[in-house]
Amino acid sequence: MAVFSELPAQIRKAVQGNILPDEQIKMCFLAGSLLFSSKDYVVITSRRVLVMNEKTIGALGKAYVNVKENVPIDEITEVDISRTFMSKMLGQASMGMQIDGYKYLIKDGSRKEIEAAVELINNLSHLSVKKD
Repeated sequence: MAVFSELPAQIRKAVQGNILPDEQIKMCFLAGSLLFSSKDYVVITSRRVLVMNEKTIGALGKAYVNVKENVPIDEITEVDISRTFMSKMLGQASMGMQIDGYKYLIKDGSRKEIEAAVELINNLSHLSVKKD
């Protein structure tokens, strides 16, 4: 698991800009295809799941933070864990969060971190977990 204070400065600043003063950061981890340098920074607070990544503006070389997901925990109706053959070989898993007919997906995180994140979300929202 990642430590919030050790995340890149731009990611920390974006997280602080997207949460309320009374929210507590509960968990941070990296997900995404690390083979292709497409890292997602996942931050779970007492109220939401934030997924962010850093993007670069073409030839300018200017980096910015892209907020991919900002999911309120109290609106999540279902959480599931899925693993493909390749993700099993790599010790990874993916997590899906269902909200009103839309599914948010966090792909290719460490299996242990994904399981811990699902358990934390389950505890914060009192949901049951589906595993494939």
